[in-house]
Amino acid sequence: MAISSIAILGGDLRQCYCAEYLLSLGWQVTCFHTLDFPYCGNIRFAPSLSEALPGAEVILAPTPLSKDSIHLYQANSQKPPCPLADLWDSLMPGQILAAHSIPEKTAAMLSEKGCKAFQLSQGEDFTAENSRLTAEGLLSEMIRQTPFSLSSANVLLLGYGHCGAAIGSMLLHICRSIYVLEWDLTKQSHAREQGLCPITPADFPETLPQCSLLANTIPAPVLEPKQLRDLPGSCHIFDIASAPFGFPTDITEKFLLPYFRVPGIPGRFSPAAAGQIIGKTIERILDYGL
Repeated sequence: MAISSIAILGGDLRQCYCAEYLLSLGWQVTCFHTLDFPYCGNIRFAPSLSEALPGAEVILAPTPLSKDSIHLYQANSQKPPCPLADLWDSLMPGQILAAHSIPEKTAAMLSEKGCKAFQLSQGEDFTAENSRLTAEGLLSEMIRQTPFSLSSANVLLLGYGHCGAAIGSMLLHICRSIYVLEWDLTKQSHAREQGLCPITPADFPETLPQCSLLANTIPAPVLEPKQLRDLPGSCHIFDIASAPFGFPTDITEKFLLPYFRVPGIPGRFSPAAAGQIIGKTIERILDYGL
C-alpha cells in the first residue's frame, strides 16, 4: 500500500495512540488539538484546521464527535474550541471522514461536498474489540465502586447488543446470576444460549428486589419510578449508555440508589488498546478501497 496521510483531530488519549500506531506503519500523521503526549517519531502538529487538513486522505474525528453538537470534542481544554462548522467548511472533495458514528444529516452533507464518510461502529472487528474493552473497563469500575463481592451479586443487564453481550459474557463467570432485559427475540435466544436469564417487564416484581447490580446499555429510560423503588437500596447502577443515557443524574437523590454514569470506557480504561483498534480499522479503509 502506498504511503497514506491522516489528520487526527481533538479527542482523548485514543487519538494519540492511534497516531503512534499509524506512524509506525509509515503513514504521514498530522495532529490538531490532540492531548499533550510523549509522542515519538515524525508526527506533525498543525496550529489550525486550514493547515491540518490539506493533503490528508483521511480525517479522524474524535469519539464522541461532539459533546454539545456545536464544537469538536477535545479533552485538551487548554486549546481554543473548534466549531464543527469550521471542520465541515475545511473539508475538501475526495477526503474521507472517519468517526465512531456520523449522523445522517452530516453524512448527507459530506456526500454533497464530495467527501466520504466511514463509521467505525459499522465495522464488525472494531465493534467486537471495542465492546470487549468496554466490558473490561466496566468490570474494573464495578469492583472499585461496590462494597460487596461480585460473586454474590445478582445482576440486571439492560440491553443485549454488542456491549451488552460482552458484559454478560464477562460477568457470567463472576457473578451469581445475570438477568437480561432485551426485546429482540434473536438476542434473547442468544443470551439464553450463553447461560444468561432473559426476562420481560412482567418479571420485574420478582426480579428487581433481588438485584444488587444493574448495568444499562440502552440510551433511553427503561425503568419507571415505581420499578426503581422496587430495587434494594444497596443496588448499584452503572450506566454506560450514550446520551441521553438510561437514568437521570438525580436518581441517587430521589431514590437513594448509588448511580455511576460511565461513558467512554475504552478511552478511560484502555486508551492504548482502543487507539490501536481505531488505527487498524483506519488502515483497512484504504486497503479495501473505500
